[in-house]
Amino acid sequence: MNIQPRKKEGKLNYLSGEALWQEVIDTTASALGCGALQSIPTRCVEHKESLNDTDVAFQIRVVKNLTRKSKEMKQRAEQTPTATDFNPFLPYDPALYVGELTDQYRCLLNKFNVMEHHILMVTSRFVTQLEPLNREDFLATQLCLHARDGLVFYNGGPEAGASITHKHLQMVPLPLSRDTPFPLHDLFSGLTLHRGELQRSSLPLPHLVTTTAFGGDPRDCAETNWHNYQRMAEQMGMKPDGNQLSPAHNLLMTRNFLWVVPRSCAHYRGLGVNALGFAGTLLVKNEQQLSELETIGCKALLQAVTLR
Repeated sequence: MNIQPRKKEGKLNYLSGEALWQEVIDTTASALGCGALQSIPTRCVEHKESLNDTDVAFQIRVVKNLTRKSKEMKQRAEQTPTATDFNPFLPYDPALYVGELTDQYRCLLNKFNVMEHHILMVTSRFVTQLEPLNREDFLATQLCLHARDGLVFYNGGPEAGASITHKHLQMVPLPLSRDTPFPLHDLFSGLTLHRGELQRSSLPLPHLVTTTAFGGDPRDCAETNWHNYQRMAEQMGMKPDGNQLSPAHNLLMTRNFLWVVPRSCAHYRGLGVNALGFAGTLLVKNEQQLSELETIGCKALLQAVTLR
């Protein structure tokens, strides 16, 4: 693929490969410098549990201060006709703009990031987050995964942890843990998966996992991953409703694995879960929530928010 600068003389050029990730790094530096990027400080706590005889160390991130995010989100929402009209992607903050990925997708920085270089793949025009994922969605993720080894994730609807209705996927760089790419990696690494085969790992909740098509032409890989995603959805009974909107679910993808988890609700006993929970990373707002989570257990929390 041709690697081009992100923008020149007002003309949009598509980013990919090393140029894409270098632009993420450069935009991060400038956005931090001007105050547009407002990282949320956290401290990490390891919580060890056994999942079907596999010992894992969940990563719990405890927020030190959410006041700044809550205040700004409220102020921006109040500037729109109704709070439900709030869309931070149209228009987007130019200081957070990385570049164009395709005719249908652009890359932005996550303004309130918890992890460094947390990027968003956002549709250029408004599309609802509940519209079924298509090949163009998977092409955008493929381009970002080619640029940097990472964990792509998608929160399919409010019950799956989505807080914004404009269609977007997200990616954080790997590794997330000291010893493994992400905390639940060992549940997948022991699987013997033939290309295109769908399986359940030892993660004790409804889900399916397959290998990720990666390394060839991005469009071909995207087509294969989209096809496998559709097969997963069909096998788990995740049919679009009468309005052709998808049921709540999460999708996660690395260069090696792609897995899908159907959801029943976003919260349990006040604790929220988005897609990253099914990679073994959870976020709590304060020490009280940390104590609650440690009492409930990470496995029990994940099971409580998925379909039974």
